[in-house]
Formats: sequence, structure tokens, C-alpha cells
Amino acid sequence: MGNVESLSNSISEEYHRVDATNRGYLLLDELLQMQPPRESTIDICHLGTLFVIDKRRTGRFYHNDILEFARTYASQALLNGRKDDFQSKFQAYCTLKMWNEISKDRDEIFVEWFTKLFTENPNYTQKFDQHSETYLTSDAINKMYQILSIKNYYGGDFRSFLDLMQRSAEEEDLMKLDEDELDDVVPAQILKNFSKHFIDGFKKLMSELGFQPDLLSNVQ
Repeated sequence: MGNVESLSNSISEEYHRVDATNRGYLLLDELLQMQPPRESTIDICHLGTLFVIDKRRTGRFYHNDILEFARTYASQALLNGRKDDFQSKFQAYCTLKMWNEISKDRDEIFVEWFTKLFTENPNYTQKFDQHSETYLTSDAINKMYQILSIKNYYGGDFRSFLDLMQRSAEEEDLMKLDEDELDDVVPAQILKNFSKHFIDGFKKLMSELGFQPDLLSNVQ
């Protein structure tokens, strides 16, 4: 797995390769372009992992926060000893870190953060002269589909999911069937609504499984 500093240096080099603008942070699509060393098993496109990396909850991924995450990962990898099951264990750790924060009746933190992952990114948003609403592109919804593992948990392909989101927008009077220019976009408000339903379901499941709020209060 390599030592802590070796992984940190590799991640730092990747960060600077991707950060072409040199603005000090990466947006979601840029973060997902990073290629961790082959010997690591970091899955960046994992909800809990993204939540832990973005400790400021801004939808922006800062260099120092990414390095802190990489060092935590490498330290845990050295302690784990077994490479074959480490990825699932570390993802579970990240999921519990997320649970630790949102379980204290702080759903709005998740909803606002998850929305910012997409609305902060100009490659994922679109505006139209006739509408004041911000819309998310089909690429953004596809990335949301992947991050939330919609196919695994709910079934259905991406196109079906996109159609569902658009029908929800029509039912809430945020879109109309005859607006051809909106064929491949979804109002940002629908993503926000969906993320609220998602996190409510997540909290219910965790509670049913016996997980207590503030479970990892002593874990940094």
C-alpha cells in the first residue's frame, strides 16, 4: 500500500495535474479526474468518501483537505494489514463519519452540501433566458446517479432515472412538457428535494440497523 508520505506526495502531484486553473480547489468533475496510485483502492466516486474529503461542506475540494484524507487513508491501510477487504472497510468508515454528522438532526447540512457539489460547477449547470431557475445538465444527473448508486439500491437505468426526475419537475410546475429546450436538464430544486428524500431514507435505515447518533464522536 506504500507509506503515508508516499501516497500523500502522489495525491498532491495528481491534484496539481488536474488543477489547471491553480485556484486552490477542485470541483466535483475535476476531483473525479484524479487517478490515485494503482496500489491504492480509493474510490473517489463514493458518497461517504466525498463527504469526508469536503470537510468544509462547500462543494469544493481543497488541496489540504484532500491531503488530510489521503494521510488518513494511508494510515488506516497500514493498520489494516489485509488489502483485499480494506476498500469496503474504509468506505464503511467514511459512511459512518457522514452518519455521525447528519444523525444529529442536521439533514439540511447534507442537502445543502450535496446540492453544492453540482451547482458550484459551471460544467454541471445551465441557465435559460426565459427561466430564473438553475438547471442541472444530464451529465450532472448521471454523476448523481453514480454517486448515490441508484442502480444498485433502486434499480433502473440512467435514462429511467432522468425521466423520473423530469416528471417530478413537471408535477411541481417547474418544467412543462412542451419546452423542448429543457429536454435534457433538471431543475436544481428537484435534486435538492431528491437528496432530502435520500438522506431521510438513509437515516431510517441506519436507525433500523441499530446505529446510534454521534457514533464516531471521538474519531477525527
